[in-house]
Amino acid sequence: SGLFSCEPFGLVPVALTVVLGLLLGSIKIPLFGGSAFSLGTTGGVLIMGLILGHFGKLGKLSLQVPESTLKLLREFGLMLFLLGAGFEGGVNLVSELSKPDTGAMFVVWGFIGGAMMTLAPMVVGFILSKFVMRIPLLNALGSITGGMTSTPALGTLINTAKTEDVASAYASTYPIALVLVVLACQLMITFM
Repeated sequence: SGLFSCEPFGLVPVALTVVLGLLLGSIKIPLFGGSAFSLGTTGGVLIMGLILGHFGKLGKLSLQVPESTLKLLREFGLMLFLLGAGFEGGVNLVSELSKPDTGAMFVVWGFIGGAMMTLAPMVVGFILSKFVMRIPLLNALGSITGGMTSTPALGTLINTAKTEDVASAYASTYPIALVLVVLACQLMITFM
C-alpha cells in the first residue's frame, strides 16, 4: 500500500496524536458573557485520536498502532487516573471523617446522594438504549460509560465482557458528553 511506519511499537502515531490534540485543545472559542470554551487537553487529544484513527494515515505515514501498545497505554492511563483519584479522595475522606460530630454523617449522606445522582441517569439511559432503541447490551453499556466520561468503567466493562468492541461505543459518546460537560460548566459559571 506504500505506507511506512517509523518504528514497530506505534509510539510515533501516539505522540503525533497527543501533540496535535494538545494544539486542538488549546483553541479557545469565545462565548457570550466574556467566557471561553475549549476542549482542553483530554478533549483535544480524544477528538484528534478519533480523526487520525478514522483516516489511519497521514500522507505516507501509517498511523496504525499495534493492539499490544494500545492495551499497555490504556492500562497505564487507567492506573494513573485511579492513583490520582485515590490520593485526592483519601485526603478528603480522612479530613471529613476527622471532623467532630458531623464528619461521618456528612460522608455517608454525600455518598448516598452521589450514588443516587449517578445511578438515576445510568438506569434511565440503559432502559432507553436497551428496550426503546434496542441497542445490543454491550454497546448500550459502552455508550453509558462514555456518557459518564468514566474511563475506569470502560476498563471494567472490557475486562468483564472479554472484548475490546465496547470501546467503540464508548468513544462515540465520550466526546459529546465531554463537550457538553465543559460547556455546561462554562454556562453555569457565566450565569451564577
